[in-house]
Amino acid sequence: MTALNLDLMDPKSFADGVPYEHFRHLRDSAPVSRGTDTDGEPLWHVVRHRDVSAVSRDARTFSSSPTTMTSIRKVDPSPPIITFLDGAEHTRVRKLTFKVFAPARLAALRAPIRGIVDSLLEEARDKGEFDLAEDIALRLPFEVLLELLDIPRQDRATMLGWARRTVNLGDQEYGDDAGPNPFQQIHAYLHDFAHHRAAHPADDCFSLLLDARLDGAERLGLPDRLTPDEVGLFASTLITAGIETTYCSVTGGVLALLDHPDQLARLREDRGMLPSAAAEVLRWVTPVTHFARRAVTDTEIAGQPVAAGEKVVVWYSSANRDERVFTDPDRFDLGRTPNPQLSFGGGGPHVCIGNGLAVLELREFLDGVADLLPRLELVEAPARPETNFMNSVKHLHVRLH
Repeated sequence: MTALNLDLMDPKSFADGVPYEHFRHLRDSAPVSRGTDTDGEPLWHVVRHRDVSAVSRDARTFSSSPTTMTSIRKVDPSPPIITFLDGAEHTRVRKLTFKVFAPARLAALRAPIRGIVDSLLEEARDKGEFDLAEDIALRLPFEVLLELLDIPRQDRATMLGWARRTVNLGDQEYGDDAGPNPFQQIHAYLHDFAHHRAAHPADDCFSLLLDARLDGAERLGLPDRLTPDEVGLFASTLITAGIETTYCSVTGGVLALLDHPDQLARLREDRGMLPSAAAEVLRWVTPVTHFARRAVTDTEIAGQPVAAGEKVVVWYSSANRDERVFTDPDRFDLGRTPNPQLSFGGGGPHVCIGNGLAVLELREFLDGVADLLPRLELVEAPARPETNFMNSVKHLHVRLH
């Protein structure tokens, strides 16, 4: 397909990676353009940084309900996860779950996360040849999150199998639509575990969530605590969404560093660059390519009228390469500053609640892997899943030399 007729809702359009040239064409000539979802629903594509940020921040005009998903990931939004809530209901869940990601709690996780990173890298060294996507990129966030949630170790291998399918949903290698839904399998397990913790409290994340209370909830006419059902739903969202960002960032970051040895040399010489390096990896990769919003009232975006009820798709992959904001955006620069990348949702009330944890995981990984990368070489070209939702690599076979 050419840059003029590409269907952004067709996962096949991303088979060779994000179509950056097409997005560049749209930013220049059609920053808000018409499209159609895979089920025939009309929509608007929004591709410039300024407009993606504005839509993301304006939750009153652009709603996340009933779903932010498109294409093959458009699933039944009932019960609604935090991502699909707006207004007071969204604020309630966000405030009641904030303690899981409080700065002090994240600081306490740094050493355990580094331990997981070092253990995974040591396993990789012992193998000599391995799949970095499967053996490290998927397992790192999964093991961190299951440690955070204190999931029994005997159940973790089963859950990892479900998680593999969620991050590659729609790819035939991981099962067809006729099989059990991996999201529902994860949700069912964590739903039951939340009810178990409600009856048998412990010093863990589930009990923390169940014990949380929201001051002023009565004024809003909302419950002041999360039910076990809500805790199970939040935990399942945390698992599925929390894995994706790091899964993509690790594989994409490794490929970028292998392709840009000058930048790898900078990082190896100066670990003080880790904060800006992580931000640049997130901009460069942009793990989640897009989300959808629905206009609540008649409005306009960049002068284009948008009617109430119409779907708007904001493309973070395009916004993060917008030459109006980033100098030389197609250059991978670990020292880039400023770097207003939108990889965690463009700001506003729906900014990713776990972004601090994801950044921490990425920084610890980059720190741990930097001295190993000069010894890595690709065994074969990276294999990408068939998806337009994530900028991911499902297999990245490498060897040590």
